[in-house]
Amino acid sequence: MKESIFLRPLVIADAMTSFQWRNNPEVWKFTPFRPSDPVTPEIETKWLREVLLREDEKRFAICLTATKRYIGNVQLIHIAEGTAEFHIFIAETDCWGKGIGSQATTLILDYGFNVLQLNKILLDVDQENFGAIAIYKKMGFRETETSGRFISMELNRKENKARPGGVKYTITLEQKGKWMELISKACRYDFYHSWTYHSLDNSKGKVLMFVYEEGPDFIAIPLIKRSIPDAEYYDMSSVYGYSGPVSNQEFEDLSPGFTGRFKNAFLDFLREEKVVTIFSRLNPFFNQTLLLEPFGGLVANGKVVVFDLGLSIEVQRQNYHGGVLRKIRKLREKGYYVKEGGTDEDIKNFVSIYTSNMLRVDASETYYFDEPYFKTLLRADEFDARLLFVYDKDDYPVCGAVVVHTNGIMQAHLLGTRTAWLADSPAKLLTEEITIMGRKLGAKYYNLGGGLGFKEDSLFLWKTNFSSLTFEYQTWRFVADPETYNALLLQQEIDPHTEVDFFPLYRLQAHKV
Repeated sequence: MKESIFLRPLVIADAMTSFQWRNNPEVWKFTPFRPSDPVTPEIETKWLREVLLREDEKRFAICLTATKRYIGNVQLIHIAEGTAEFHIFIAETDCWGKGIGSQATTLILDYGFNVLQLNKILLDVDQENFGAIAIYKKMGFRETETSGRFISMELNRKENKARPGGVKYTITLEQKGKWMELISKACRYDFYHSWTYHSLDNSKGKVLMFVYEEGPDFIAIPLIKRSIPDAEYYDMSSVYGYSGPVSNQEFEDLSPGFTGRFKNAFLDFLREEKVVTIFSRLNPFFNQTLLLEPFGGLVANGKVVVFDLGLSIEVQRQNYHGGVLRKIRKLREKGYYVKEGGTDEDIKNFVSIYTSNMLRVDASETYYFDEPYFKTLLRADEFDARLLFVYDKDDYPVCGAVVVHTNGIMQAHLLGTRTAWLADSPAKLLTEEITIMGRKLGAKYYNLGGGLGFKEDSLFLWKTNFSSLTFEYQTWRFVADPETYNALLLQQEIDPHTEVDFFPLYRLQAHKV
């Protein structure tokens, strides 16, 4: 069975594994680099520390995608004047004969030619290593000379046949099973990426997910395609919440070649779809910025307040500020208590609480949701959504919240308090009880969110009284078609350099209305 792999830069700690390989003569059967003396961890560490400082070498670990297991090395050395030498070895013998060498060679050639912009790559191969010779010839290497046991080969950029092949496609809401299957394969995802949550979107755009795929590896990003008024163009946005791209690998483990090909495929898609801009809210728990930095358009919007549920409830309470602990105790003394709901009557009560809350803060229409919305959300199979209430001593629900737990992350999705009970601040008791429930569910973090517009306002400060832990929240504001974007701004007489924090600017007037 063919194993999927990825490359990552070698690190000093790898010496604790690779020193063992140095002492296995079977690994070095076909190479000229055979240690004459036993190699200790100290010797290997010293050597690795030295070579990793060399600017003319790029050394990578070969790792299995499924387990992250480190199984060999591949490197380009003596990099100079557009040329480099290629070396590879698969040290774990149970990984031989599974196509891993071919995959690693393809990836390093792609890196050499497309990232380092090399013109030529050289190698030496043992004449009896027939399998390797066949692979190299298939990839375009040609023999240049023979010296002793070894054949010298070279590959020019234009003759490279080892270009990884990828496919791009979209998944729509009509393809429910395919959407759910792909998201379930992502190594990290939140409920904001789910089919169910996207099916509830009320923005009146076309929901889709762009996918770039190479074999078992993929990058996907859910989006909402919208028509631009009075234009033949479109833009794309994201659902309310924290979505952004996902992958079956950690973003830091994706090879530069793979992410580069994703970028090219995505840009082609945007051109084909006549998309001018993209606005996507990113997830503060995922390192999505690594993938999106090459595009540009990343904006730091502020911070979200987070509970570390790995801490005990006792330590959590010690970190409270502003009299929070005293207030929670008083709420309990007054007879307030928290209870989970889920019946149709419970949902009706929460809609009443939440809607009055939105009317009080003069929220826009996109923040209003009806009973069917909450029924779908709370009864979904893709994630664990809970409805919790704070009741007063007369058993009347005065405060409620919908929280969602997915893959160790609990999100405070929607919350409301009846106006007459605001002075008692029952939300403080609810917040603590949610963290207790989160620990029982195995959640690692509970995200309280940020201030209004993610500003450090009174709401943000209210939240920091519970926890001082904050994560950076960013959005991706990418202009895919600068010429059309500027034309749209000119048409509406909007200064492209305005300091108004709104994107895309050509929708600013409609937003104000």
